[in-house]
Amino acid sequence: MNEEKQQSILQMIPWPIKLTLATVIVFMLLSIFWPFKIIDATERGLRFRFGSLQEKVEEDGLAWRIPIYERIEAVNIQPIQLDHRVAVNSDGAITKDNQTIGADMTIFYKYKQNELVRMWRDFGKDNIKSIINQTLRETFKAVVGKYDIFQLAMTQDEIRAKVWDELQVKLASYPFEVTELKIVNYDWSEAFDAQISETMSRAQQVKQKEQEKLMAEQEAGKGIVQAEAQKKIAITTAEGEKQAVITKAEGVKESAKLMADAKALEGEGIKKYNESVATNWDIELKKMQLNIDLKKVEKWNGQYVPNNMYGPIPFDTQGGVQGK
Repeated sequence: MNEEKQQSILQMIPWPIKLTLATVIVFMLLSIFWPFKIIDATERGLRFRFGSLQEKVEEDGLAWRIPIYERIEAVNIQPIQLDHRVAVNSDGAITKDNQTIGADMTIFYKYKQNELVRMWRDFGKDNIKSIINQTLRETFKAVVGKYDIFQLAMTQDEIRAKVWDELQVKLASYPFEVTELKIVNYDWSEAFDAQISETMSRAQQVKQKEQEKLMAEQEAGKGIVQAEAQKKIAITTAEGEKQAVITKAEGVKESAKLMADAKALEGEGIKKYNESVATNWDIELKKMQLNIDLKKVEKWNGQYVPNNMYGPIPFDTQGGVQGK
């Protein structure tokens, strides 16, 4: 009766459900008894036999295993990102001037390929993350404690470099290595934020006063420059006017000299003209005298004519003129 009931129950199950159940059972059996493990190029394989870790590390590719007896665990050998935050609280970093500092940090690490077995056996993935987080936090706090809060903005690269160097030393003996470190988003308490705001406000006021003073000095300087420019213009104008007067006076002087020279030349010409006229008159008078004398000679009859214009004209008693 029981077998008949079971058969009847199985007959009542629809074929789609039967097919689904068969597929799941087959998949489970294949998963358990599948003799191969595909290892990616970015992975390496650790072989376990009944849970016991073997020393041989499987390379990437297709690895064979004995089902149930063996299993292969793939381990990523690429850099792994680990984010860590130092909060601004009682466990935060304390600066040299007793200010609490926080930060967001990101570290990249990867397992050493020749120590994968030791990594798994002695530490494990989760334990390694805990070791990195703890070491990173302690190192960051120790380095920040050497600076005051006002130096953080100018020394971020220096702080990161020191944290990085100390991490390399502290983690050198572990079966992994850190490959990169980023420290971003420094944070501090709200009280210090208020202090910064107050300081910035006062600094802004001082800056504004300095700007106003600078503007006043610039305006004063501008007035001085304008006055100097006007003074130079006035001096230049006066010099120009002075030079114009001098030039005009020299022109008048030169003109008067030229006029005097012209008058002198004119007088010299008149003098020479008068002398020439006088000379000509002397010549003419001499010519006239010569003509008169010539006329006298032409009219003389050979008798003596006395030249005494005051005495009586002598007469010859014998009927002639005396002196003939």
